[in-house]
Amino acid sequence: MSWVWASLLIRSAVILAAAEALRRFPRRSGPVYRHRIMLAGFGFLLLWPLLSSLIPAIHLPLWPHLGMQDAITIQTTFLLDRTAPASHAFNVPLLIWMSGALLAFAPVLIGYLNVVRMARRAVPLTDSRWRTLLDDLCGQLNIARKPELLLFPGQIMAMTFGVRRPRILLPADCLEWPPSRHCSVLLHELAHVQRRDVPAQLFAHVMTALWWFQPLCWTGRASLRRESERACDAMVLGSGIRPSDYAMELLEIAQNFSGGRRRWSSAAIMMARRGELESRLNAILDPQPYYRTRRLSIAAIAVLALLTVAASALNIFPEPQNEQGGLLMKRSVFSGLLASAGLSAATIAGSLVDPSGATVPNAKALLYNPDTAAKQETTTAPDGKFSFDNLPAGQYILRIEKPGFASLFREFKVQPDSKVDRGLMLKLGSIQEQVNIKAQGQPAATAEPAGAQPIRIGGAVEAAKLINKVDPIYPAAAKAAGIQGGVSLEMVISKDGVPEDIKVISSPSDDLTQSALEAVRQWRYNSTLLNGAPVEVITDVTVNYTLAP
Repeated sequence: MSWVWASLLIRSAVILAAAEALRRFPRRSGPVYRHRIMLAGFGFLLLWPLLSSLIPAIHLPLWPHLGMQDAITIQTTFLLDRTAPASHAFNVPLLIWMSGALLAFAPVLIGYLNVVRMARRAVPLTDSRWRTLLDDLCGQLNIARKPELLLFPGQIMAMTFGVRRPRILLPADCLEWPPSRHCSVLLHELAHVQRRDVPAQLFAHVMTALWWFQPLCWTGRASLRRESERACDAMVLGSGIRPSDYAMELLEIAQNFSGGRRRWSSAAIMMARRGELESRLNAILDPQPYYRTRRLSIAAIAVLALLTVAASALNIFPEPQNEQGGLLMKRSVFSGLLASAGLSAATIAGSLVDPSGATVPNAKALLYNPDTAAKQETTTAPDGKFSFDNLPAGQYILRIEKPGFASLFREFKVQPDSKVDRGLMLKLGSIQEQVNIKAQGQPAATAEPAGAQPIRIGGAVEAAKLINKVDPIYPAAAKAAGIQGGVSLEMVISKDGVPEDIKVISSPSDDLTQSALEAVRQWRYNSTLLNGAPVEVITDVTVNYTLAP
């Protein structure tokens, strides 16, 4: 069983939950500090997949491993071989994630288009009172590039939008506002500009869309928006405006706004959201003294950084990994999250026959990716053919089953746009345990494609050396059933020392076969040299599963 998606949820939850806890502690921390911590949490969430793909795994044995006393021994022999074709599988979880991300990001895109449409209807605000006030407040806040003031011919909530070029959109009746409201509204919107809240909230929207399956992302985004407004309120009050006057202005603006529609709320920052107004008014009318937050922010961000590194490295799930195997799995997950399902169109196909050469229809074919847990299933056609199309690059295990026959396992490694077509033989289940397949010469399980054939040479070729080994785990189901014995494999060791084209010669149990394949595919060898040049070799591997007495 793969724990990849559970790992994503738990590790991301550690980062976001820590950010939320640090935001709430200490209680007298100011909104600037709280906003900074939540934004840092989203930032570390962005960095976490990269760190997780690079930092070696540290396994915490929190899950009991059954059968630690059981023995698994491995025997290997090496023979010279040729280049093996590459192979890969369609990732259904990735497609689900992409669909959810697009749906979660849709409100942002729709809001942006609506704001652009409104901005096109607006005209520059040329009123001298507003222009003079804008110049004065920009000087007070040290805003070098003044935002553009736009007048919308209709009733809207005052809002700030624009990432590279901030703009402030005001309703048509702003020309009739009293001077006190001029100052309150403009100072609040300029605070958003100075603090760069628009790009910060856009970043939070994007991260929430990418991590739509993580509930803490949605609550964190709401907290970030809420702290942004309170930080701007604090800046307004810091300019000398009386809290009661400012609260009255906010309340009157919210009551006078009857539009009710929030089509642009994901792409712009409105001054007074009704759902958040009560808590803001309480904070304005009952201000609390705040701690100095600079050192506190540095300490909190350092804690978040350490937790992010820990979440990237620690592994509590019962997967057989060493440092090399865990790193390869992590990189596969990371690349899977960044890959697009439409960027590759590899195919794994084959035709199935029985020992007499007749086709085998209606056999069940299952293609499984151990790194991402992606699975596909099909059945062979009347002519014995099957195909898995539109597969992303990766390593896969093919399993074919039909009543009366022994299960057939094959391992494939595919690259983007590669096409693999194999002829496979399904052996009778009643004779599989009795036949010595190696005595038959070439394994009958596959028909190799046209090209160079394996050249078997014994003794004249220096045997490849195993430099990195992942130990198999004894399947609990096999132990409970008392199944033991040896799984015989034949595989190609590439010029780079990577196992490819693994074939199952014999096995006492499908569970033992699965365990052996998932371990052996992660092994790494040094290169074997023939006349000074690296060559591929055929390797015979026997994994012996022995139950302790």
